[in-house]
Amino acid sequence: MNLKGIKQNINPINDGVDFTKKSKKWDDQILWGLFKGGDEAAFIILYQDYCNLLYNYGCQFCQDEELIKDCLQDFFIYLREKRMNLGDTTSIKLYLMKAFKRRVIDYLKKHQKQNKKNEEFLLFQFPVEMSSEDIYIKNQLEEEEIIALKKALASLELKEREAIYYFYYEKLSYEQIAIIFEFSHVSSARRLIYRALGNLRKIHSFIDFRINGGYSIQL
Repeated sequence: MNLKGIKQNINPINDGVDFTKKSKKWDDQILWGLFKGGDEAAFIILYQDYCNLLYNYGCQFCQDEELIKDCLQDFFIYLREKRMNLGDTTSIKLYLMKAFKRRVIDYLKKHQKQNKKNEEFLLFQFPVEMSSEDIYIKNQLEEEEIIALKKALASLELKEREAIYYFYYEKLSYEQIAIIFEFSHVSSARRLIYRALGNLRKIHSFIDFRINGGYSIQL
């Protein structure tokens, strides 16, 4: 994706900050602070680092790629224009995913009203597409087993698929998943992940799912 009309009037004011010498936590804090302070170079970095991630994330909600591209373009324009009013964060990825999720849902609701489509058909689909090279399992799966696993994922509740996507594909922690779902307690996110994995195990007991270390499945 291109920056189109966003990349204009660049006025970097990073004061010589070397991002490579900071930890990831401080990277996010410093970069976000520079962006909020009006540093256009920081904005370009944010766009380049998170544009594709957010695009792929948006496509989990809706398979209309052009609609998601338009929504993403509007989202970055909004961020650039409202930067001074945005909250602080120590995790840019989490902040952007949560904010973009709200924007995509609002975008879809608006277009659903225009097209008179059923809201439940479009929202929270999370098909969780997988490829064989993205799956790491204790025993190598045959093609038919991979197909069966995809069907098992499709049988999960929509919220369970969404949680699986965050946990395995985006590598988010229970705390971060709870924030995106706006759960009051981290334990709610943990139970949701465990329930989803439990349901998958009922269908495919041959898969060795492990929460920490070892083999895991990436969605």
